[in-house]
Amino acid sequence: MQPIGIFDSGIGGLTVARAVARALPEHSIIYYGDTAHLPYGEKSPALIRRYATQITKELIRLGCGSIVVACNSASSNALDAIREVAGPDVPVIDAVHPVIDAVANRFPSGEIGVIGTRATIDSNWYQRLLEAKGFDVVSKATPLLASAIEEGFHGGEVSDALIAAYFEDDLFKGAQALILGCTHYPLVADQIAASLPKTVALVDSADAAAEALRNALAPVDSADEGTVGPRTERFMVSDLTDSFSLGAERFYGAPVQLEEHKLPSVIS
Repeated sequence: MQPIGIFDSGIGGLTVARAVARALPEHSIIYYGDTAHLPYGEKSPALIRRYATQITKELIRLGCGSIVVACNSASSNALDAIREVAGPDVPVIDAVHPVIDAVANRFPSGEIGVIGTRATIDSNWYQRLLEAKGFDVVSKATPLLASAIEEGFHGGEVSDALIAAYFEDDLFKGAQALILGCTHYPLVADQIAASLPKTVALVDSADAAAEALRNALAPVDSADEGTVGPRTERFMVSDLTDSFSLGAERFYGAPVQLEEHKLPSVIS
């Protein structure tokens, strides 16, 4: 079996890698966090596409047979470009469509809230897809949350203050559910839930993406039955710092050995 390639702008996508490892325990994983260029949420769509396509090329060069875009900003702004680079034989699972489908299966209609980075919200991707399924949508950019969580400021005063500021207007009080449109946000899910009415369900993309990948790979796995080799995990970042090494285990939920891996084509 070819490894599954997973990438994000940083280490937050390790929440998706963790869900993929649970859903597909026989598959090897290669993870790439573009920590040299985070956060993608404050970058232009053109620059996000440039970073995302070069990472995709590298993961395929390393032998990956499928790609998981564990980044809402890249999913919202670069998905078509990623799929073009990957080619028709490489399944590409994004962080947006699976969670939209999960919400639609759970809630037939009504109001759905979305929070995410500025790039994710400004793309209107979540909003368009939800509205196409008949939902009313309320959305809000929460751009400082991902950076704070990446630096370890979650579960304390810093994230409490940010969440209080972002939710003080009660924008989501009428929503049935709130989509956590960033892979970092599950680490502050309890704090977000405490700021919302108990009637608002929280939905994150990690499990939905893992399930979509399992479905996409089912025919391939059936054909490869009997050829399973030893499972491996490789975790790479474009810029390695002590803070990323310390944070990786929090996101993945298990010890992680990060290695610095520059792309063959240097990007800035």
